[in-house]
Amino acid sequence: MIQREQHLMMGLSQSYRILFIDPPLSFLSIFLGKIRGKKWTFRSRLHRVNEQLIVYSPPAFPPFSQYFYWIHTLHTRLLIFFVRRLLKRISFNDYVLGVGNPFLGNAVKAFSPRLFYYDCSDDYLASPRLKGTKEMLRKLEEELVRSVDLVFCTSMGLVETKSILNQNCFLVPNGVDLTSFLKQPFNSGPPVDMEKIRKPILGYIGLIDERLDVDGFLGLAKERPDWSIAMVGPAISKHVASALKGVPNIHFLGEKDYHDLPRYLEAFDVCLIPFDVNDFTKKIYPTKLHQYLATGKPVVSSRLPDLKSFSSTIEFYSGVKEMEEAVEKALRGDSEEKALERKRIASENTWDQRVKSIVEIFNHYSDKKKTSDRRP
Repeated sequence: MIQREQHLMMGLSQSYRILFIDPPLSFLSIFLGKIRGKKWTFRSRLHRVNEQLIVYSPPAFPPFSQYFYWIHTLHTRLLIFFVRRLLKRISFNDYVLGVGNPFLGNAVKAFSPRLFYYDCSDDYLASPRLKGTKEMLRKLEEELVRSVDLVFCTSMGLVETKSILNQNCFLVPNGVDLTSFLKQPFNSGPPVDMEKIRKPILGYIGLIDERLDVDGFLGLAKERPDWSIAMVGPAISKHVASALKGVPNIHFLGEKDYHDLPRYLEAFDVCLIPFDVNDFTKKIYPTKLHQYLATGKPVVSSRLPDLKSFSSTIEFYSGVKEMEEAVEKALRGDSEEKALERKRIASENTWDQRVKSIVEIFNHYSDKKKTSDRRP
């Protein structure tokens, strides 16, 4: 699956040499509930994407390393050893080091990159899947945020939290890759697994996990049996999936290839961002937002703080009744003019624009750092 880190790294590598340390698989297994798209291995892997970009995947760490600090410290020292050895072997110098894993806080001081950044895409401390590691995670992430040169955050809520520890904290929301995401021509007909789903179709693309407003889904499906709800994405939470499965007008279509998503979106009549609003989701800026808008489809969302600025484009709701009313309004009030406005907004929020912003920040702080280093 092509995600934020892939888009940013590929873009940044056009201007900088980038070393990106992939999250250890045990962290992903805790956060996502299972390993998705990766093979479990006790060997480290170094992948040179291009001359400017190297991705290092550490050896898999046992899950309990996230619970016991001394074990985590031992594994971190091993990680440092592996990365240093690899950098020396390939003569990879004068690079920017990027980290997206908050558990790497005690590793940062072992490296001397040109610039060091932390890309923070979630409020991990509020994640229900990381409750058992909360105290250690808090300590490690705070150490990471204090140590790096720059912190990039996907939402204002994250900026407000992280800027307490590091003033060089910047808002870099998720974007959309219009060129590759919309490669598939529209009007090519619905995917085979959607041909028999009755219209109108309310669609959701993303992880099926604890963030979802399960009560809202169930209530809406019950109140409007004449509407179909299509869910595209992997079922991460068995609890959420089992609660929704068996409902006649809710259809699980599974995970799809990134480049096939536009065809599914084209078959939707309304696109949903149906997150339960809580301490974790309040600091989320959904990647799916601009993917939805890029297709021109109407969007209905729960009241996520960072989406308030899109109030003229998105229909918001709180509770089942408002959700039904918002969908009804989106269905009845859609127009070609509104579709063009949605596409315009998406075109102003591309990954290329996000990368451009980061490069400008990099250039500024690289110059600032050089000036500081020259001072007696």
